[in-house]
Amino acid sequence: MPDLKEKPNRKDQFKTKMISGYSLKDWSIKISFFLIVVIIIPLLFPSGRSLKYTDLGIGSIVNKKVIAPFTFPVLKTEEQLTLERNSAANKISDYFDFNNSVAEEEISKFEDFWNFISSLPKRINLQDSIYISGSQKINIDSIFNRIYIDYKPGFSKEEIVLLFKFFSTIRNDELFNAAKQYLTDSYDKKIINISKSRITNEIIIIINKGIEEEEDIKNVNDLNVVQNQLINYMAEYEPNAIYIKLIKSYIKPNLIFNKDLTKQRKNNAIASVALSLDLVYENERIIDANERVTENISLKLRSLEIALAEKSALEGNWQNFLSHFGKYLLTILIMFILGIYLYKNRPKIFADNKKLLLVNLIIFLQVGLGAIIVGPLGWSAYLIPTTISGMLLGILFDLSIGFIGTAVVGMLIGGILGLDYSIATMTVITGIVAVYSVSQIRTRNQIFSAILFILIAYAASLFAFSALRYEELSDTFQVFVFFILPNAILSPFITYMSLGVFEKVFDITTDVTLLELSDMNHPLLKQLATRAPGTFHHSIVVGNLAEAAAIEIHGANSLLARVGSYYHDIGKMSKPEYFVENQKGGENKHESLASNMSALILAAHVKNGIEMAQDSNLPQKIRDFIPEHHGTNVMTFFYNKALESSDAGEINIEDYRYPGPKPQSKETAIVMLADTVEAAAKTLKSPTPGRMRKLVGDLVEKRFLEGELEDCDLTMRDLKGIIEGFVSVLIGIYHERIDYPEEDKNKKTAKSKLKEQKSQQNNNGNSNKLP
Repeated sequence: MPDLKEKPNRKDQFKTKMISGYSLKDWSIKISFFLIVVIIIPLLFPSGRSLKYTDLGIGSIVNKKVIAPFTFPVLKTEEQLTLERNSAANKISDYFDFNNSVAEEEISKFEDFWNFISSLPKRINLQDSIYISGSQKINIDSIFNRIYIDYKPGFSKEEIVLLFKFFSTIRNDELFNAAKQYLTDSYDKKIINISKSRITNEIIIIINKGIEEEEDIKNVNDLNVVQNQLINYMAEYEPNAIYIKLIKSYIKPNLIFNKDLTKQRKNNAIASVALSLDLVYENERIIDANERVTENISLKLRSLEIALAEKSALEGNWQNFLSHFGKYLLTILIMFILGIYLYKNRPKIFADNKKLLLVNLIIFLQVGLGAIIVGPLGWSAYLIPTTISGMLLGILFDLSIGFIGTAVVGMLIGGILGLDYSIATMTVITGIVAVYSVSQIRTRNQIFSAILFILIAYAASLFAFSALRYEELSDTFQVFVFFILPNAILSPFITYMSLGVFEKVFDITTDVTLLELSDMNHPLLKQLATRAPGTFHHSIVVGNLAEAAAIEIHGANSLLARVGSYYHDIGKMSKPEYFVENQKGGENKHESLASNMSALILAAHVKNGIEMAQDSNLPQKIRDFIPEHHGTNVMTFFYNKALESSDAGEINIEDYRYPGPKPQSKETAIVMLADTVEAAAKTLKSPTPGRMRKLVGDLVEKRFLEGELEDCDLTMRDLKGIIEGFVSVLIGIYHERIDYPEEDKNKKTAKSKLKEQKSQQNNNGNSNKLP
């Protein structure tokens, strides 16, 4: 018979086949994160340059002779080239086209309009509709039509009426001749169509019929100047404003700025600036071994770098391929360091693709920001806020990841700066200091402390490199004030502000969030204190126990343990009266319930607590405390009660077991033990330190033997530390009280009064007896 067994689906194999503890699907996601970073970051590296002599700064001492492999030009620096190009462009005068017909046309228009207005009868009233003088009949509208069609003065009817009245009362010939003369003189001097303030050179070029002529800028006027001078020129004739406006309408520029030609000539001047200062010939010595790099030698070395890159590009794609391959190989090696560290030392983070994405994203954003600052923005590399990534990784994860992330970012930043590993070294130094400064951020003041520590680290490393390069102290101080200082101040604030975004998106809980959750004014805690005061008090005591125990062991977050304790029993708010700490000595509702029903109610507080935590958007780390602090413990009291009232064969122990899971972290395990110890310690009579220590030790051992601690990474040494932490707190709570003398006296007085009362009762009783 044919084999009817179905072959496994490739899709299922992709999900289920395991390699080194991870499925193929999981590996593909992790590798995709790696590839995205490895593919994109090398694109941010500088292209088309050799990186051989980058670190040979001015003042440094070389340990090897440098000989020119071929003849190449010594290129000017970008600053020098820009300065010379700007100077060459500024020497080029502005070009203007001369229009010699403007003056003749505008003066002719002015004469024609004047003659027409003068030809009208002086007694005519332009506000009427018809003018009649003897046999002469004139339609007023036809006058306005001719004015607007033939002369186009740009005036309203009212302004034309005022202008005519002015003409009728003045000396027409003198006014006309003065205006015409002003127009003629202005056009002879020439009028430009742009403001003279925009012209930087003293000489302009006038193009008249194809011939270029130089003209001093003082000998020409712009339109605003000519129009403004008109009022002073005509002042002696006492013209009204309408007449001045009329003359201004005939003042037009006759020199038109030729923008395109000016730009072309400036571009030609810029292109004519030599790119090089000198030539270095083949086999010429550039610098000898143990010789100091001067400014001139630095220019030669920089030019050699560029020449080598250009030569490689001309010789074919092989050198370009090797250059690109080197960038990708360098990035792969750097990121491999991060990947292997997480895989070996932080397996929980490596296993969580969401957290792995966050680590890669922070590094990518940091390097990308650096590339933007030194690339498109053209700012100094000292303005790259290299400490942000280290601080974020340190706060979101731990110190070690902050350190390794800082080293990775430093090497990648060095790559985008052309392998300038002086900046990379400063990144590592300041980054490590920054990570330390915010490793346990609990208050706002720590932000200012971080700024101070980062400033000190930057200042020390900057001074060290400046001393090695023989740089002037004044230059170093300027770099510190203008670049390092704002960088060090802004970086911690940017880190603090962006922290909330990463916490929210990736569901990561930092000490900052824990501090916010520890506020007793949090809505859940206020409800717990009101609706279940006994549980609230229990949670506070458990928090103190857990915090003390977490401090005693390595790798536990004491703040997380305390805050998790505050919320571990919030589910009891749904039915607080069913829990002994809230019954206040009253009726125990479980006495009237079946054991299995009581077990269901107790187990339900875990489910209810998780729902409340989700509704209140508590972080996952805090929500974990709710189910894990009970683990899979058996509700022994109700289980034993069930056994006493029923046949053992009818009772299933799993019905009396909490759903779990078992504690997955040190902190939830500590809270499990603290919860157990706090409840048991109340029942201890005569709580001496010895008896308290034995009780705590027995309870911890019991949980250990039950296997409740097998999924967390607590060691035997940790358990001893936990016991010490619990005992120190419990002794402080349940210490023996001494009887004070006043209390003894009161007790004796009370006893003597009691005896007297009994004696009187006996006497009274005896006196009532019958003989």
